[in-house]
Amino acid sequence: MEFDSYEYQFLMTGIPPGYRFEPTDVELLQDYLWKKVNGEPLPYNIISECEIYGNQDKEPWNVFIETSTKTFYVFTKLKKKGKGKNIDRVAGCGTWKGQKTDPIMYEKMKIGNRKLFVYEVKGSNEGVKGHWIMHEFSLVDEEDKQIGDYVVCSIRNKNAKDDTDDEEPPMKKMRFNSEDHNPPETTSSACPLQTLLSDWS
Repeated sequence: MEFDSYEYQFLMTGIPPGYRFEPTDVELLQDYLWKKVNGEPLPYNIISECEIYGNQDKEPWNVFIETSTKTFYVFTKLKKKGKGKNIDRVAGCGTWKGQKTDPIMYEKMKIGNRKLFVYEVKGSNEGVKGHWIMHEFSLVDEEDKQIGDYVVCSIRNKNAKDDTDDEEPPMKKMRFNSEDHNPPETTSSACPLQTLLSDWS
């Protein structure tokens, strides 16, 4: 049996055709990363686990669809350089260079960080430098220390031109986030992030 792209999307993620995954920063931390770090079931299979760092075949165009204008969301586990505290950001023939870090706030309290990276090829001043951009989302505790080794990354090629996007009707641009569906029942009436915040107070 063959499926078109929209049927395949529904089978793999449970998200109906016509919706786009555009979560807020807080939604990424509360509904996805927090559950990933704690081994809890995720609401959808929309975010997969993927190694984006390494020396071989880890250039972003080898991991993701180079011609797509879409943003790719993945969980990845950070690895430190040797016994130090610095994270190894090497990816194939280049590296992800940090640009800036912004705090993610929830009810006037910092719950995580959003870091901006650009991909740069070693020894090159042209080509893909700056074309691939990434936002890395991480959870932090009350002492501003990262919670767990996992982060969520949103990655896209800002210079990509996907001709198929022009063929989609306007109704395909509907926004999707965690408020648009009934999330799975949890064992507690309070969400994990609210519980965490109450423990801090």
